[in-house]
Amino acid sequence: MQIAAILSDYDGTLSPTDSIRSKENAIPEGLENILWDISEKIPVCIVSSKDFGFLHKRTRFANVASCILGIETLVLERHKKTEVIPAYSEDKSGRILEYQDFSCIKNNYISVDDDETLQHNSGILSQLVDQIGSDFKEVSIEKKFTVTGKQALAGITIDWRHMDDWNSFKVESEPQLRKVIIEKQREFPQSNIHIQTYTTHPFVDIYTTKCDKGMAFDRITSEISTIEGKPQNIMYLGDSENDNPGFRKADVSIGIQSDSRLRPKLNCKYNICFNELPMFLKNLLDRDLEFSGSLLC
Repeated sequence: MQIAAILSDYDGTLSPTDSIRSKENAIPEGLENILWDISEKIPVCIVSSKDFGFLHKRTRFANVASCILGIETLVLERHKKTEVIPAYSEDKSGRILEYQDFSCIKNNYISVDDDETLQHNSGILSQLVDQIGSDFKEVSIEKKFTVTGKQALAGITIDWRHMDDWNSFKVESEPQLRKVIIEKQREFPQSNIHIQTYTTHPFVDIYTTKCDKGMAFDRITSEISTIEGKPQNIMYLGDSENDNPGFRKADVSIGIQSDSRLRPKLNCKYNICFNELPMFLKNLLDRDLEFSGSLLC
């Protein structure tokens, strides 16, 4: 089976799950080099819950990036491998003050029907940030902004992977955290705020609208078609339940195990450990992208 494109999650798939401990949260150099080499032959696209402000300098090899669980999808002019992308700065609320140079964006798509809805729901998420930050001081809150049009807070992640004992917080405190989010939903029943939870991963995501990686998959493959012609045999890489809609649409679905503490329920055909991924992709490249299950043994 000849692979025509690779779609991949970022956090926990190309970068280790616990890498929040590092501000860089980067793809290991050896794996990144292989992705650059593959991207010279076929489209390599990112499907992530992260925003493009985060992904921009970390996924310079990507042809398309579907960000914030598919809320914003960007068709990109690939960067040169040696190019350096400067970081951005933020104010105290986390809003980007000095934007990176996003001239690499050729086209962009927002899944929210209208800007008014996006801005209204962004305000609801801001309220949740304040409340959760006050009630659950031990968690980290990551804010995710769109980068095109009127920039808006489109998603947040409440994260406790920095804790030594993930499971205790998940068992004892996550139910209360969910209750706070659900009560906020009830205040705004027409908002369509979307919650993404996980079986064992140490975080909860909240988005301004219903979204999933199946929708992102469809948008990306439609864009690849305009670049490469009708795509065939798409490979999808992911590590968590939010990747299941993408797994179900892919021709080859591979779950990545990046931490022994995680036991996600994945709808993928194959599984591989994170530290085995570089060799698998190198072998795939050496075989001219001809995939067989024996490459994973």
